[in-house]
Amino acid sequence: MADSLVERQVARLDAAFLREQRRGVRLLAIARLITMVVILGWVLSIDVAMENLRPYVLIVLLSALSLVSVWLTRTDWYRPWMLYPLVALDNLLIGYGLLGMATIGGEVLPPPVMLRTVWFSLFFLFIAGTALAQSPGLVVWAGLSAALVWTVGALWVMAQPGSYHSDLAYGGAGTLGDFLAVYLDPMFVDVVNWGSQVLLLLLVAFVLAVVVGRSRRLVADTVAVERERANLARYFSPDMVDRLAAKDSPFAQPQTRPVAVLFADLMGFTRICETTPPPEVIELLRGFRQRMERCVFAHGGTIDKYVGDCVMATFGTVAATDTDPAEALACARAMTEALRDWNRERRQRGQPALRLCIGLHYGPVILGDIGGDRQVEFTVIGDTVNVASRLEKITRDLDADIVASDDLVQAAVAVRGTAVLDGFQSAESVSLRGRRETLGVWYHRRAEALAAE
Repeated sequence: MADSLVERQVARLDAAFLREQRRGVRLLAIARLITMVVILGWVLSIDVAMENLRPYVLIVLLSALSLVSVWLTRTDWYRPWMLYPLVALDNLLIGYGLLGMATIGGEVLPPPVMLRTVWFSLFFLFIAGTALAQSPGLVVWAGLSAALVWTVGALWVMAQPGSYHSDLAYGGAGTLGDFLAVYLDPMFVDVVNWGSQVLLLLLVAFVLAVVVGRSRRLVADTVAVERERANLARYFSPDMVDRLAAKDSPFAQPQTRPVAVLFADLMGFTRICETTPPPEVIELLRGFRQRMERCVFAHGGTIDKYVGDCVMATFGTVAATDTDPAEALACARAMTEALRDWNRERRQRGQPALRLCIGLHYGPVILGDIGGDRQVEFTVIGDTVNVASRLEKITRDLDADIVASDDLVQAAVAVRGTAVLDGFQSAESVSLRGRRETLGVWYHRRAEALAAE
């Protein structure tokens, strides 16, 4: 059982390659059947006398093996190693078909002539087909088994009565006439030609195996990159993902930097869950998160985590800037506006309105990847995070939808001016649970509360 995250990812990738191998074998079977039909047509066009049945038997058997391979990949007990004996059987049939007895005009061709057959290219065709199975080892095995079959066939031909090979055919101590006399002799076995064929079989198999291996690595690398981008997309806006994707483990080492932290929570969500069917609750959460996510990403923020109906977002996580506090405050306003629009839609459908509570603080945090082998999570921790969470809680006491610390507000005013305070009121001293000192805050009254006043 795969225990670590990396091992589980490798196991999933291997399972995906196995699925693709099954599909590749089926595609190969279709291609082979089409190839057999084409070859059958060509054989019929040149074998006018129809005196040799061996090619037709070979076509039928190779087509049957294609169907067997398809059936095998559709079974639950299919394993990749099962393709190896099938490939070897392919090559045995091809070798037997090429070197078996053949007649022309009722006379049997000498075995050495059969060794020079142009149909030798069938080996290359079938080796190339194994590449569709996405297995470098299978491609190499196809080349090795083909070379072995052809070698055994050549040795068998040389062992036949009357067969011989001679150095005179290739630069021996003879003339051109001597060469032609030997080379054109039907009982002459061209050993150099046989060696060249075997060498080419092995080289083609090797090159194809490298290509298949390269394609597998390319797929694995692409999957890894896209998985990393997908993980980043859970937290960052699309343009930020492009910047981070070029970095290697940007958060592997813990860092400390000033960050604006935002907590947004739906008030009364537990009560809603008690009276709402589960599918509607899930749809509610999905709609809430989609709207909040758009607001965060639109202002260059990062989604740190979702906890039920609560969203934690940060600004300045990737690269701290002076505008982070102002962007966080603008994001909070955008969230409340998005909720008001959503509430109008809900009222038209006869659904109750929702209330959003937001707390913001600005200060130093510790950020980095936290986790073990099974799960790694990017997050920020520190007093700034705790304060932002506490400020979200006191929105109920102040009848406000946004509560921001004085630290964040002053930093936002320094960049964007006092316009960021439109609609906000100051509370110079607020006590927060777990803190001895009071904190100066600014709060934005809910539209409903202002209307009632």
